[in-house]
Amino acid sequence: MKNIESMINKYMQENQVPGTAVTIIKEKQVWLSKGFGKTNVEEWGADVSEQTLFRIASVSKLLTGTMIMMLVEKGLIDLDEPIRTYVPWFTTDSEEYSKLVTMRMLLCHSTGLPTGGLPSGYKDEKGLYLYMKEVVPTLTQHFYPGTAYSYSNHGVNIAGFVAETVTQKPFATLMEELIYKPLEMKQTTYSLLKAATYPLALPHNKDAEGNLQIIHELYENTSNYPCSYAYSSIKDLSNFAMLHLNNGLFNGKRLLEESSIEEMRTMQAKWYNKTNGGCGISFFQEVKDGIKRFWHYGQFNDNFTSQFILVPEKGMAVIVLANGDQAFQLGYDIVDELLKDEKVEKEDWIQVTDRFLWKDFEGTYLHGYWGIMEISNGYLKHNDNKYELIPFNDDSYIAINENGDHKFIIGFPELTPDQQKVVMINSRNCSIITLGYQPNPSDWENLEGAYSDEIETYKVWIKDSSTLMIKDYQTGQDIEAQAILSNQFLTKEYGHVGFIEINGVMNIEFDFAWRNPRISNEVFALN
Repeated sequence: MKNIESMINKYMQENQVPGTAVTIIKEKQVWLSKGFGKTNVEEWGADVSEQTLFRIASVSKLLTGTMIMMLVEKGLIDLDEPIRTYVPWFTTDSEEYSKLVTMRMLLCHSTGLPTGGLPSGYKDEKGLYLYMKEVVPTLTQHFYPGTAYSYSNHGVNIAGFVAETVTQKPFATLMEELIYKPLEMKQTTYSLLKAATYPLALPHNKDAEGNLQIIHELYENTSNYPCSYAYSSIKDLSNFAMLHLNNGLFNGKRLLEESSIEEMRTMQAKWYNKTNGGCGISFFQEVKDGIKRFWHYGQFNDNFTSQFILVPEKGMAVIVLANGDQAFQLGYDIVDELLKDEKVEKEDWIQVTDRFLWKDFEGTYLHGYWGIMEISNGYLKHNDNKYELIPFNDDSYIAINENGDHKFIIGFPELTPDQQKVVMINSRNCSIITLGYQPNPSDWENLEGAYSDEIETYKVWIKDSSTLMIKDYQTGQDIEAQAILSNQFLTKEYGHVGFIEINGVMNIEFDFAWRNPRISNEVFALN
């Protein structure tokens, strides 16, 4: 216990975190449930306790996925039925790919949809419906559905709307009836008005001197309820953990069949990494030191972070909530500390016979962060570096340079000849791309201006015949962007940056996902 509490205090000090709450369950018994620090940095900030509410960000996805498995058991949803069975008008920007999307793909992030989502937006119960009508049709699916992994907030939001549709109930009401009430999660809510009646951890940022200050606004977007907008406490989430550790039982009552729990823990979409990681139904999974872990972390900017980890074979759970950054790493570290004396199975890469999978995937690919990657003649080429591809299992290779160092892991999904080529590089999907665009500043004139989503602000202007400039007002940086297509650019700082017009408004889009609409066409509209 002393080691754990020391880790928590060190984490809070190093990351300037005002408040943290931690639950540890061992052998299906609560071993620690405690708050640390304050709900905010002002004098009136209250002590954090096990009942303090935090925005849990993407840990919300575990709640949503569990609710949907209950609807599957009721026969209202089939995991492998096309979404258009339930919502006939559902579409992304691809008619061909839209009709193939299933609930399983939405919940294991294999639709090809981007990450995305707006921190602030719709305010009423119709938010999910309006989002499905106005936002989803503008989203690009970057690969053939079901063939690779691509983390997507949008996918889980779409799943939430399907749940609304088949039950004819608002999403928040549905969650209250199927999850929160049966599990005695009395505080958990999506409502800001309800959350404000409980001890509530507040978000912070830093002033010019680096001192923490309260952000006096809690963002609302009802279309993001399924993916990231729940408020909860470690006390409530401990009950949710017990449901999963007891294979669907809570206080002796069965709420979910064991077969559904098993389905949620079954690998659905691989990451092609050293820990045999990937995604089941909502839960991420990996093997470390021979022990399987199921988890999900959450991050709402740097204002709230969270971690929820299950180790079912040990009857263990670790839950960390914080109104600051890096809570997910603290969760990992606590699990490592708890399991440090367990028997370790050595995890070396064992070279296997080369099946020369790369031959079917030769070409040029675009990685959202690393940029252009080329696979050719058994090598991966990135910028001026060349890496030999060495197989370490049946479908994955490590990329090793001439010094024997490795930087990339490449996975080759099973594809049919008619499916678009996609590879996984460092657990990120990369679609094949055709290059050859000659930079032409006249193509970029309609991209200049100021962009903002009311939280983040950017300015865009043309520097010269080959470079577009982006000013990031959050960091003060001026970022050079090199054109690879007329509306697609690469930057050293943020990787891929694109521009897309939606309903007549130009948007800047980072990593194929995060959008900010243009608020002015004037290049120097902002100081």
